[in-house]
Amino acid sequence: MPVAESVRVICVDDQESMLRLHRYAFAQLGIKMVTECTSAAAALEAVRSSDFHLMTLDWNMPGTDGLTLFKMLRGNPKTAKLPIVMVTGNAEEHSVKTAIAAGVRLFLKKPVAVKDLKIRVEAAIGKLT
Repeated sequence: MPVAESVRVICVDDQESMLRLHRYAFAQLGIKMVTECTSAAAALEAVRSSDFHLMTLDWNMPGTDGLTLFKMLRGNPKTAKLPIVMVTGNAEEHSVKTAIAAGVRLFLKKPVAVKDLKIRVEAAIGKLT
């Protein structure tokens, strides 16, 4: 069981307000080590230089979108097994099927609720203590 204080998370979202909401929600779970990135390029740089236990990834971002970044991360041996929670306001059936076909297994609908985040975090990395 991971100890919440030792969990390192990276949140990728182009909206600063969503990043603040994620940071708050993770803090409610006892997770304080949160790296924030506002673009796919910044996220790629962060995962090159640090190890993370979990990523939350916004799907709809300008430039490289979250699904494309997800595929890039899965294609890299260093990040291929990084648990990723896809965060989106778009939960249409076609979009979800597209993401599942690409390998996405964990989803969160915006805005993120702490109870839902906890369920996804624990599904990805195990019960928090």
